Amino acid sequence: MLNLFFRKNFYDGWDNIIFLFIPNLILDAMVVVSGLLCIPGFTIFKESSWYLYIWIVIGILLMIGLSIFTLAWAETSTEIVDYGSPDIKSFFASLKTCVKDGILYGILMSLFCVASFIGIVYFFKPAEGQPVTFTGLTAGAVWTWISITILMGLLWYPAVRASMHNKFGKALKKCFILLFDNLGRCIIFSFYNLLLVFISVVMLGLVPGMAGLQMARTNFIKLIMKKYDYLEELDKKGEPLNSKARRKIPWKELLAEENEINPVRTAKEFFFPWKQDSNK
Repeated sequence: MLNLFFRKNFYDGWDNIIFLFIPNLILDAMVVVSGLLCIPGFTIFKESSWYLYIWIVIGILLMIGLSIFTLAWAETSTEIVDYGSPDIKSFFASLKTCVKDGILYGILMSLFCVASFIGIVYFFKPAEGQPVTFTGLTAGAVWTWISITILMGLLWYPAVRASMHNKFGKALKKCFILLFDNLGRCIIFSFYNLLLVFISVVMLGLVPGMAGLQMARTNFIKLIMKKYDYLEELDKKGEPLNSKARRKIPWKELLAEENEINPVRTAKEFFFPWKQDSNK
């Protein structure tokens, strides 16, 4: 399953690389403008007792904006991974349908970030004059891993919402079911995600950027859902919960069509696809 995922996601990114520039450019502009707007605020409120609270509010507003933007792009990336031909108009049209869930998701992510930061500082940086203890370090390590696990689950929300269109709470529940039921694959995906983040930083957020990162999650969801469709068919047939058919998922059969659609490409097919088409 993972081999097909890596191949398909690369193909989808390559085939839509120009289209990916547009949301990435918009996101880069949002970040730059937000940073420029924050500079006067930093000068004005630097000595104010409300300084920390003002920046928390600014951070939450920015997170909400980014969340709405990400949910809208997730809808578009679903069309891409399903071999559709979305346009930029459909991306902007989906923005208005993502406002409510985007606000909820942005607030939730903001609260999570604040709570995680406070917890890490509390455990790893004891009060002045207090020594660092083994108990404190252990608690801090546990808190950090709990935070990472929760973050891994929360980051699936845009792709899950776009793929299944569930209500906010139900979609969040499915995010964590997906994570814990496919933990090994999700950990591998997380390292792959870190690689994409590194490339994005080097490329100034243009490629793969937020658009590419979100498309990767949507691609992963598309393929992993083949497993749940298969299990649902077993439920209809009354297959026992401990049966061999449930324990061993026939990925080769489930992904046969996707493998046929996404064969290994040659360099000529990458750089001169029109010549390949003309030869068929």
